[in-house]
Parts: sequence; C-alpha cells; structure tokens
Amino acid sequence: MTEQVEVKEEVKPLNLFQKIHAVMKDIEYLNKDDLISFNNTKYKAISEEKVTSTVRAALLKYGLVIMPVEQEHHKEGNLSTVNTKYKIVDIDTGQYETIVSSGTGTDSQDKGVGKAMTYSYKYLLLRTFAIPTGEDPDKISSAELDAKEQPKLASDKQLNLITNLLNKKVTEKWSFDTLYQNLKGKVGADNDMENWTMSEAKKAIDILQAKTESKSA
Repeated sequence: MTEQVEVKEEVKPLNLFQKIHAVMKDIEYLNKDDLISFNNTKYKAISEEKVTSTVRAALLKYGLVIMPVEQEHHKEGNLSTVNTKYKIVDIDTGQYETIVSSGTGTDSQDKGVGKAMTYSYKYLLLRTFAIPTGEDPDKISSAELDAKEQPKLASDKQLNLITNLLNKKVTEKWSFDTLYQNLKGKVGADNDMENWTMSEAKKAIDILQAKTESKSA
C-alpha cells in the first residue's frame, strides 16, 4: 500500500496592495462617536481617536506603517493649513507608496498647525482605506454646512485690546485675575480667553469699553 504524502500549498506573502485591501475588508464601517455642540447647533462626527485606534490595530495586524515624510503649512489669520506627504510601507517587503492629505485647523495661538495635522491624518486614513462613516456633504445643504462650521476664534487684535483694557482697571483691590474672572462670567465663556470666539471677544470689549467710558464721563 502506497503511503500518501500530504503536499502543503505554499502560502505566498501579501504584497503592499493586498495588505491595504485586507485592512479595507477588516474595517467596513465606522460609526460616529462624537457629539459637537455649540449654542443651538448639534451634530455627530467621528473622532480622530476612534479612526486612529481602529486603523492602528489593522496596521499592526498586517505589518503596515504610515509616516509623514514631507509637509508644508501656511497660516491666514487664525486658520492654519497643512499639506503633507506620507509613506505607507510594508515592513515585510519594504514596498511603499506615497500618499498625500491636507487639513485645516483654527486657533488664535500656536495650536492651529497641530489641529490641521490631526484633521489631515484622520481623513488620510479614512480615504486610503475607503472607510465610510455616514458623512456625505453632498446630502447636506449649504445652510446646514455653514451651521456646522466652528465659530471663528478671537483675533490677536481683539485679545490684546481686552488685555489692555483689563490692565487699565487693575487696582490694589482688583487684581487682573479677579477682573478677568468677573469678565468671563459676564461674557458667559467657560474656556480661557485665547479660545474665545470673535463674538465672545466683541462682547467682552463692549463691556469693558462701556464701563471705561461711563467712568470717564
């Protein structure tokens, strides 16, 4: 009796594009997990944390690495824009492709570029692996999109004016911090001044200037 020998079929390793395809099969959909709320405007969005953590697990599983290799950015007012080139690398073969993404971030201080990079990376992952999230701008009217936009942050000029007006009111009895905290309460702002919106800053300026003018009169 002839002994049968089992011949195992050789399993070929996946190449870069097959691994990208495998990630796409693993992550079919991501539900929105974040609620954005400002005044009467409320809408759901998907957080960077959820996108990154979900895709990261798949990248580790299939041996893929994504890294930024080139970036340029510019700022207009409070709006920072970054354009970044990334490499997606297969660690088993060394095969790679260059992919690009852009992002914008609003901040009156030094966080604009960081916010723009976060936005850019989130959408790089979503678009590279074709991950649907239920967001479709074509299904939303321009009015709704405008309502969803985050309000513009106060300008440096506004913040400097508020600081100068507060400094003029400092006395032995009233410190800058006390005056500032009182002003925050009257403006109805929960966060620090550098994160105030333009409308909140304008309200603060109106309050300070009105008191200054009435006192001088």
